[in-house]
Amino acid sequence: MEARYFEDWKVGDRIETLSRTVGDAEISQFVALGGFFEELFISEEYVKRKSLYPKRFAPGALIFSFTEGLIILSGCIHGVGLALVGVDKMAFKRPLFAGDTMRVTVEVTAARPTSKGDRGIVTFIHRVLNQNNEEVMECTVSRMLKGRNYKDA
Repeated sequence: MEARYFEDWKVGDRIETLSRTVGDAEISQFVALGGFFEELFISEEYVKRKSLYPKRFAPGALIFSFTEGLIILSGCIHGVGLALVGVDKMAFKRPLFAGDTMRVTVEVTAARPTSKGDRGIVTFIHRVLNQNNEEVMECTVSRMLKGRNYKDA
C-alpha cells in the first residue's frame, strides 16, 4: 500500500494488515527487553498451576507493539507519519497465545487539520483479530500525519 497523506483519510475508511504468528521466543525476548519479570510471563509451571489460561500468552504491551509494526509494514504511514499523538480506550478482550496468528483492522473515526494547516490528526480504531476472527484487543489511536503541502523543516 502506498503512503496516505492526512487528506487521503476519510471517516469510515478501513484497511487490514498482513497477519503474523506470535512465537514463544518473541514473547521471551519482549519480556526480557521490557523487564516484564512477572511469573505469569516467565514461568511455565506458574502458568500451568495458577494462570487463568492453560498456556503462555503475550503481554498486552507486546500485542500493541506488534499492532504498530503491522500497521507500519502496511506502508500507509511511511514517510507521512509525524507523531503518535495518543492511545485511548485500550481493551484486551482475550489472550494472544504463543502460536496464534494476529492481524489488525484499522478504521478512521475522525480526521481534522491542525492549526498549522499543512498536517492533520487522524483518529483510528485498531482491532486485533486472531486466526479465528476473535477480537483480542481494541484501542483508539491518534496520529499526526503530513498533508500534501507539508514543508519539511
